Formats: sequence, structure tokens, C-alpha cells
Amino acid sequence: MNELTEERSRIHASIVIKALADHPTASNMDEFTQERSHTHASIVINVLAYHHIARDMNELTQERSRIHANIVVNALTN
Repeated sequence: MNELTEERSRIHASIVIKALADHPTASNMDEFTQERSHTHASIVINVLAYHHIARDMNELTQERSRIHANIVVNALTN
């Protein structure tokens, strides 16, 4: 009976040690997952910012075309 108790204690200790060893790994993986999420969010924000700039540039190009057309029309009518 004493041998069984000792064996059970060794098994329990082994499980506890294994769980403690896995904990830092899980913690590190969680940190990596969070870092990956932050990186992904940063990429998405940058892409959206570039999209916004491109849209603004397109609007400016259209406005410039309208101004140019108005200048040409005014020059032709005068």
C-alpha cells in the first residue's frame, strides 16, 4: 500500500511538473498570438490608410480635371 502511495505521489509530481513546464509555453504562445493580432491590425490599418489616401488623390484628380475642363470651356467661349 505504501508503494502504491509513493507511486501515486511520483505520478502526481510528474503531472504537476509537466503542467508547470507547459504553462510558460502556453503563456509564450498567448503572447505570440497577441503580437500576431497587433501586427495584423497594424497591417489592416495601414492598408485602409493607403486606400483613403488613394481615394483622396482620385478625388483631387477628378477635381483638377473639372477645373481644367472649365478653363478650356471658358477659353473657347471668350
